[in-house]
Amino acid sequence: MEMLMEKLRSKSSQFKSFYESSKALRMTMLEKRYPIDPTERSHLQKCLDTLQQNIKVTTLQAMIERLESLSRQLGLKFVPGPTGMDLFISSDMFYLEVTLESSGGVKDVKIHHDGQGGQQSCEELVACLGRRDFADFTAQLEGLASIYQINAEKKVKCKAFTALTSLEVDLTALASLHPFSKDTLDLVQHSPVGYLEKRRGGHPMKLTYFVAPYELLDPTSRARPIKALPPEGPLKVGTYVSVCMESSSANKLQIVPLVTAGRGADGSSWPIYAPLGTSNSISVAGSFVLTLNKPMPICISLINSITAVTQAPCADLTTTYPLLNLICQHSGNGTETSSSKELFVNVDDQHHCYLMTESRGLLDGVVVSSIPFNHPSHVPEIIGFLRRQAMFNCIIASCVRPSTKVVDFEKMTMVEVTPLSWRQLSVSLEHPLEESMASVELDLTDPDHVQVKVFTSSTSPGQYSELATKVFQRCLSIPVTMRTLIKQWNAESQLQQHRMMYNGSIGGGGLDPSGSGPGGGLDRSDPRGDGPPDLLDPEVSVKLEPGLGQQNYGEMLSDQQQPPSIPDPVFDSSFSSPLDHDLSLGQSLNLNYFLS
Repeated sequence: MEMLMEKLRSKSSQFKSFYESSKALRMTMLEKRYPIDPTERSHLQKCLDTLQQNIKVTTLQAMIERLESLSRQLGLKFVPGPTGMDLFISSDMFYLEVTLESSGGVKDVKIHHDGQGGQQSCEELVACLGRRDFADFTAQLEGLASIYQINAEKKVKCKAFTALTSLEVDLTALASLHPFSKDTLDLVQHSPVGYLEKRRGGHPMKLTYFVAPYELLDPTSRARPIKALPPEGPLKVGTYVSVCMESSSANKLQIVPLVTAGRGADGSSWPIYAPLGTSNSISVAGSFVLTLNKPMPICISLINSITAVTQAPCADLTTTYPLLNLICQHSGNGTETSSSKELFVNVDDQHHCYLMTESRGLLDGVVVSSIPFNHPSHVPEIIGFLRRQAMFNCIIASCVRPSTKVVDFEKMTMVEVTPLSWRQLSVSLEHPLEESMASVELDLTDPDHVQVKVFTSSTSPGQYSELATKVFQRCLSIPVTMRTLIKQWNAESQLQQHRMMYNGSIGGGGLDPSGSGPGGGLDRSDPRGDGPPDLLDPEVSVKLEPGLGQQNYGEMLSDQQQPPSIPDPVFDSSFSSPLDHDLSLGQSLNLNYFLS
């Protein structure tokens, strides 16, 4: 018995008290453990990444954690180096070696592409990490990964980067063949490949081929409103394409440069293109592609011309839409805009209402985001077509102002815009001083020399055409050109009335504009002959005797001490960019640049 009790006493020390046992039981019952759903896990990871993105990187550990988070989001591998100061971000086709400093700064970033000779230091990646611009770093990683997004074996994928770099060498050679010019805007408008910006790290090569005139205005500066484009480096304005690669059916792509320069005896040069063959190309399930910076409405005829050059479709033509409606929708900055509705534009002291007349079938279009091709000779022709379409879209978009405040319709000038083709536009309006229609024809056949012809019932076709052409070539804006013509017509009408008043006061007779009445003759053929002096000639002085007629014309001109002059044909120093929806058209901006 005693032995049994002794065993019980020896084991009793191993058991917990009743209080401890009950406490442990309660804690176990209160604890809830549920398996985490994959969707919830993904949502939780996104929240953690968002928190990570908003943490300021000031230490070495914070930099490592941020780069690890970015790599995981992009599906890339992240491996810390043996020293803890170097990191490796890699995919199956390339890797980045990031060397850090103890303070969290970046010492160097090297890129190595599989199948290439060796590593290359990338100043662009060092700079963006140095300024903690992780959005730009992410974009460059995505750009590097996009090079190899083709359906092929690894040994074939290795040739993708070789093909892209060979194409970039050819495009750089084409840009160098353009006559030497220090004017960046001239390169944008006339170079066969536009203004070329070479590949920077993971950023692809960029070709800027069109800059709208209003993009050159700086609304923040009053003294110097005109932006000067940099002679080199990245452009922050303009319409451009990026040179990339994408997966497609099998195509032959170059693996060596194909462009050589031919030289003439007079010093001229031209490109010579080598055809694709077995020795300079490889078959890859992909193609080169020009990716537009934003989707562009393009008419069917130009798309057919592009397809005839590249022999590759760039858009689905089974469903087409009215081109003007597409342009209005893409120019509305998210606002619902349609060419079937009235488009209101307030141009300083004038109020216009534009009506677009669609030409279904003749001028349909689709929206294009990218254009595939497989030979460097295709690029100059594609750029030429895109440049023409961008100009056409810019002209139509000048009539689109979603934020314009509508005024009384009785004060509006009604204008109808009718595209005859993508090369020609017709603009019609009621003449403000005559009971007839005025017509303005815009000829866009030559983008460098756009021609404007003005037709009215009382004047010859060439009387206002030169002025309208000069204004339109500088601004590519229908409202500004219409405003110029209307102001010109009003100014000349006032001038004619002043002349008639002068003639009436001198002759003391009735005012007969036909010239048959007493004192009403206007000899326009010889203002210095027997007729009245030409008030537009500053060399002619007129001595007016007081008391002649019912009104003294000298008193009418006393405020300006000179005969009335025609106003500035375009701007009166108070006009702002109609393409800038953040600015009111009433703000003061000196745009005499358009007539300089």
